[in-house]
Amino acid sequence: MVDTLDVGSDATRVAVVNYASTVKIEFLLKNHFNKLDLKKAIARIDPLATGTMTGLAIKTTMKEAFNEQSGARPRSRNISKVAIIVTDGRPQDQVEEVSAEARALGIEIYAVGVDRADMRSLQLMASLPLEDHVFYVETYGVIEKLTSKFRETLCGRTKKGLQDLPHH
Repeated sequence: MVDTLDVGSDATRVAVVNYASTVKIEFLLKNHFNKLDLKKAIARIDPLATGTMTGLAIKTTMKEAFNEQSGARPRSRNISKVAIIVTDGRPQDQVEEVSAEARALGIEIYAVGVDRADMRSLQLMASLPLEDHVFYVETYGVIEKLTSKFRETLCGRTKKGLQDLPHH
């Protein structure tokens, strides 16, 4: 997916928030401004232990990854803020209210379910229209098949304006 993005300080910025029973910000929007550094940072990420605290991950992303100190551009610049949540489980905490709060702050949410992911939870998290924001794949290995769908949505917008992109 990184290959499809125009990564840079004045282009698409990417952060990764890793979560399971805990939440760990792997890197922020201000940390990597080229594809090579970004890919190296992603390759160093280790999965966390079991658990699916999706609501906590969304809250952490909203409060700590999408702020100006972390590299998000000021809201006044009208730059798209996009979160892609990837999960293979059912949230162990509440996601509906915190997702609505994030969307109200202008964060567009995509929800990608893998394997045994709970479709209803994905729908509660995602932005509307759901058919453009909720995806399902059988395994993590085939997520790259979604790249073309994301490219259409994200890159179409990138031409009109810049974006900050935390990825879960």
